[in-house]
Amino acid sequence: MASTSLRSVLLIVLAVAVAVSDAQLQLSETFYDATCPQAASIVQQKVNAFVDADRGLAAALMRLHFHDCFVRGCDGSVLLNSTDTMLTEKEALLNKGSLRGFEQIDEIKMELECACPGVVSCADILALVARDATEKVGGTSWPVFLGRIDGGASFADEVNSSLPERTDNFTQLVARFARVGLDARDMVILSGGHSIGQVHCGAFFERLYNFQGLNITDPSMDPEFAAMLKVQCPPTKPFGFMALDATNGTFDSAYYLDLLTNKGLLESDVALLSDPLGVEYAIRAVQDPMAFLNEFGWAMIKMGAIPALEPYGWRKHCAFVEPKY
Repeated sequence: MASTSLRSVLLIVLAVAVAVSDAQLQLSETFYDATCPQAASIVQQKVNAFVDADRGLAAALMRLHFHDCFVRGCDGSVLLNSTDTMLTEKEALLNKGSLRGFEQIDEIKMELECACPGVVSCADILALVARDATEKVGGTSWPVFLGRIDGGASFADEVNSSLPERTDNFTQLVARFARVGLDARDMVILSGGHSIGQVHCGAFFERLYNFQGLNITDPSMDPEFAAMLKVQCPPTKPFGFMALDATNGTFDSAYYLDLLTNKGLLESDVALLSDPLGVEYAIRAVQDPMAFLNEFGWAMIKMGAIPALEPYGWRKHCAFVEPKY
């Protein structure tokens, strides 16, 4: 699909995606044109420098946007530090020790505050960063619609019930995405975010060493692939790392090829092929990689429009909330 026609489709889809409460979201590509026209370029320059220094940060920065939007909407709440009265999302089991990129977000926020004090929200920074990090490692760009309002609360106990988990089956994944207004196709496409990044070996030990409690390897896993994993991830090294797909560090459709050739890692990834929709899309993504890249951007726009549960206002520092006067 030509880039101009894709953009037209994206704009149509966005019109539907942002048909939410006026009090919560009025997203626009031009939101900061009058108040901070250099915002997007500042973010992109910083992201490019970060990823040049550490290519693995691309996945981490994209992941922050996912984890933010699935809990309390896209409100920057994933960035908040815990306080004496609030244990935040950072401390949740699914986040602690696995999320990173917070220091980079703080650095971007500081530069934006120097250029345009009191203008750009933390939630919008996450949306821009996710786009720029993806593009930096091989993905296509997409229009980022801005104007999100930061939240003022963050609760660790809301995370586990909100985020998809590595052991989820297809039905469970669809249900989790549906809670935030995303459909099954969105889920299959956004799962392609696993095209970049790494995972702890222990996250797939059950499949590798104790499938269904039988002390065997998942018989659906490619035998040569399983043998390689056992060398890279012996039982004594659950905190070792393994790339999520064969082209680690490059955003492409190889993730789906891995699934189709029985080389997926996580149960939730392999679960995509348990449904005809997942199989059909995986085949299509492999046959037309550019279509996947474009559709990923489309799905990210839709995800980025999940409204904040409790909008608070602009935050000067992304890691904590200033009192309102």
